[in-house]
Amino acid sequence: MNYIIFALTVLLIAIMLMILKSLRIPMSIRKAEELFAENDLNGANELVKFVLNKKRNYVPAMYLKARILMQRGQYLLAIHELNEMMALSDFKKHVNELEVHYHLAGLYNQTQNYVKEIDEYKAILEFNPDDIKANHRLGHAWYQQKNYKNARENFLKVAVLDPRIEDIFLPLGVSCFKTSDYQKAEVYLLKASELKKDLPEVQFYLGSIYKMKKDYENAYLMLDNAKNDKKFFVKSLFMLGEMSVDRDNFNEAIEYLEKGLTSLKDNDEESHAYRYLLAECYEHENKIKEAIHHWSKIESENPSFRSTGVKLEAYRAILENDNLTPFFQSSLEELQPYITDMIAGLNYNIVSSEKKSSNEYQYRVYNIKRINDPPVLVLFNRTTREISEGQIIEFQKVISAEKCKSGIYISTSKFSLRAKSSAASKMIDLYDSEYISKAVEKIRARKK
Repeated sequence: MNYIIFALTVLLIAIMLMILKSLRIPMSIRKAEELFAENDLNGANELVKFVLNKKRNYVPAMYLKARILMQRGQYLLAIHELNEMMALSDFKKHVNELEVHYHLAGLYNQTQNYVKEIDEYKAILEFNPDDIKANHRLGHAWYQQKNYKNARENFLKVAVLDPRIEDIFLPLGVSCFKTSDYQKAEVYLLKASELKKDLPEVQFYLGSIYKMKKDYENAYLMLDNAKNDKKFFVKSLFMLGEMSVDRDNFNEAIEYLEKGLTSLKDNDEESHAYRYLLAECYEHENKIKEAIHHWSKIESENPSFRSTGVKLEAYRAILENDNLTPFFQSSLEELQPYITDMIAGLNYNIVSSEKKSSNEYQYRVYNIKRINDPPVLVLFNRTTREISEGQIIEFQKVISAEKCKSGIYISTSKFSLRAKSSAASKMIDLYDSEYISKAVEKIRARKK
């Protein structure tokens, strides 16, 4: 009987020891969790090490270890631990999968692994498409990758779910701008500007929108401030130059564009467009050598850029022709004696003249040999570009509006074959650079 009692006692003690042993690991983790909550990372870590030495794939211990590593800034080790844990078949029994995805997304952001960060937030949105935090962070992740289309979608969802989140206004405004949704871009950029005044990025994109809307007053204010930031310096100057050109203020455009020349990149398409615009401004101001300088720079890096080659060929021919050169070195007002003499050489008398632009003058004339004939309209166009059929058609419309019998088109350039054909059917006489050169030669000879 005593033997039986002894045996039962031993068995009971063994069972109790087994129970205590089985509880030791969970109790150790509970204690480690308490220490972790008290920010005693060393104490918590020692208990976690003890548990993992006993049971390497114990999910609660692996999860706590990853959180300790995160607190210590050991992000790569934390990522490794979490991914090992998620590879275990039973990990979902012990931890919240959604919470783990949040941790991983944050860790990938810290380590600038934005592709993986995006994957984690996508996983979160599969659990809950309206998760504000996931949409918010995913929007920022897409934005950092310059994927503006996806950033816009996530940010717009955040704006609907919680309009109080203000750090989305600027990236949402830029994302809308980049995806051509200019109406929403303006709305959110203005919201961003209300939060913080004088943000160069906000000013640049708002200035760009106002420029597109032809609201040049506000565009000027925004871009003039945005150019003070190195990131937007060249682009702002380019748009300020474009607005000046649009107002036919070429000297002002030159003043803006000259400031950015030292900041242009070599062999860059945006830089080529910048120089091309500056060259055209010099062209309008009859500063041919300066224009040639910039077109030559473009040609040396990209010979096929726009019509640079054609421009250079035409102007080099002009500079080599003493009779044509003055027409590109003086204003049309200064050239009136030459133009008047040319028109007189065609047996016409000028009765009125009108400046159409810095490169175009229009004259109403009568034939001095047939004084009873209706008036004729003369257009003088200073350009190096070949005159197109469309320009002849537009001139014909002006002739009709002015109630003139016919027209004369004089240009420092050539006429296309289609332009010649169109003019022949519309009673428009054409005189090109060859005629001007010979006419000037005769005028000079007569003066001598």
